[in-house]
Amino acid sequence: MNHLTPELKRLMRWAREAPQGPQADAPLGFSAHVVAQWNEEPSVSMFTVWQKAIWGSAWAATVVILLGVALLTTERIRSDSPYDFSSAYQMVATEFVP
Repeated sequence: MNHLTPELKRLMRWAREAPQGPQADAPLGFSAHVVAQWNEEPSVSMFTVWQKAIWGSAWAATVVILLGVALLTTERIRSDSPYDFSSAYQMVATEFVP
């Protein structure tokens, strides 16, 4: 039932035979160094900030365009004439514009 490769078995045997003692402990100050690196804030460049702002505005514009197309499509299907947008205009004027 044991389907381990010989290399893995050899590494596991070496790990069992490893000395246990004071030399196995972390060096003095290692934990403080790890915590200090963990608490450091990564530096953010202005390029990254602008890139995120541009992508965010592009996605927002895409959502607005898609919602407008969906609204006009549903109104075009509902109305008798494809050029009648009065109910869509009225809905937007009463619901979205204060």
